Amino acid sequence: MKLSILPVSFFAKINAGEISIAEWAAHAQKLGVDGYDISIMFIPNHTATLINRLKEESKNAGITIQPFMVCTYPDFTNPDALERDRQIDYLKRDIALVSDLGFQYMRITAGMNHPGLGIEEGAKRCVDCFSKVTDTAQKYGVKLVFENHSKPGAWPLIDFSFNPEAFLAVAEKIQDLPVGINFDTANAVACGANAVELLQKVIKKVWTVHLNDTSTVGKWTPIQIGQGLVDYDGIFKVLKDNKFDGWVAIEEASGNGWKGIDDAVAFARKYV
Repeated sequence: MKLSILPVSFFAKINAGEISIAEWAAHAQKLGVDGYDISIMFIPNHTATLINRLKEESKNAGITIQPFMVCTYPDFTNPDALERDRQIDYLKRDIALVSDLGFQYMRITAGMNHPGLGIEEGAKRCVDCFSKVTDTAQKYGVKLVFENHSKPGAWPLIDFSFNPEAFLAVAEKIQDLPVGINFDTANAVACGANAVELLQKVIKKVWTVHLNDTSTVGKWTPIQIGQGLVDYDGIFKVLKDNKFDGWVAIEEASGNGWKGIDDAVAFARKYV
């Protein structure tokens, strides 16, 4: 397995320009992980000026670890068909953008849990949209992974797939698509499911894992990894029993600054 890390605790500072992507990658590299993750929110546009600056900053910082995953937030369950088309086009642009920066994977979402949305219809909408972006992903060499997500700051509503039944409905419908699953350990607990059993149901489609923790059930409440409710021994037993050898990305959201990042990597090293 390879280890990467997503700095949720620093999203606000990176978005505000107080920490650059290169500075973040340099810290991750110093910790000895194999790669680093970012959010698409860190890249406000796809102009040549910005892309060239980001590449130059990375080169000057001596970054040699792999740009691993970019987290995106498409709303593919939107009730407006035209808006779903717009979300598809937005994501295609993002795929081209992140491939230019060398990222290998892109985390995609089902979309928001819009009022009155049933499980079958929601799963149908998002998988239909997934199928319309896979050609672009393959063209640019980016692997798409769908997550059992909760609620990002990018949306006003909770994710459709936070409901484990909805997540499994989508997982079933992507069996024949070149789309994998990014299994989030904390969201699996926060939604009220048995995380180990949920992982067992989808393990054959799991390409990547978000190592994440929560202190509550019912909603995701970030806490230092290893201090919450996630059964990491059980999770990694399923992964190892199924010979999982992909990427594990720490989703560090404790709010404990650089120490939180460092402690999370130290904890993850017990397993990866």
